[in-house]
Amino acid sequence: MLWYKAWLETRWRFIFTIGSMMLVWLTIPLMGAPPERLWGALALGSTLLCCFAAIFLAGAGINSQTFYAATAGYHGSMLFTLSLPVSRRRLFFVRAGLGAVETCAFVVVSAGITLLWRPETTSAAQAFRYGVRAIVCTMAVYALSALLACVLDEMWQFMGACLCLCAVLAMQFRSTTVRQLSPLRGMNLWSYPLTAPMPWAPVVASVVCTGILAYASVLVLQRKEY
Repeated sequence: MLWYKAWLETRWRFIFTIGSMMLVWLTIPLMGAPPERLWGALALGSTLLCCFAAIFLAGAGINSQTFYAATAGYHGSMLFTLSLPVSRRRLFFVRAGLGAVETCAFVVVSAGITLLWRPETTSAAQAFRYGVRAIVCTMAVYALSALLACVLDEMWQFMGACLCLCAVLAMQFRSTTVRQLSPLRGMNLWSYPLTAPMPWAPVVASVVCTGILAYASVLVLQRKEY
């Protein structure tokens, strides 16, 4: 029942993100740009859309959601959900788990379509390496948004996550260490040639950040008063 409830809350959000992705990839090729510029636009759009999907599908902690708009305060069914004989930890992991699966599906489709437009040939092994790297790094962005959803109202969650990503992007230009470890760098198709070995620095950093952020989210929910 919990998984079905989470699906009812996220299904239209998932369809909206897939629709946004298809709109971008159907529009850019119609511009008649050279293959190099076309590839650059699609690579940038892929990174931005993955960040958008991670933030949009991360949910609102254990708070019930509407599928069409962000709401302030708590949904009417929130008290009923909390009265169920289920721990808050399980509620969070079910909701966050389904959103993570949907986000991973979006990243896989996004990476696949983008690599199809690559000017040179991309092998299946290269595409797999990039897909794994992109999924792991996107999960760090997803975990950040999930933590903010446990702290902020849904109306402020999206803006808060965007501000955090902008801060990380700005720090990349000032700090070599941040640039090497940034999940945004790991998601970017321009960061490394697909023929090069998989960069482990952003992947390991993303795994650590995802674990820390998920643990912090559970601690916040267990101590939060509703």
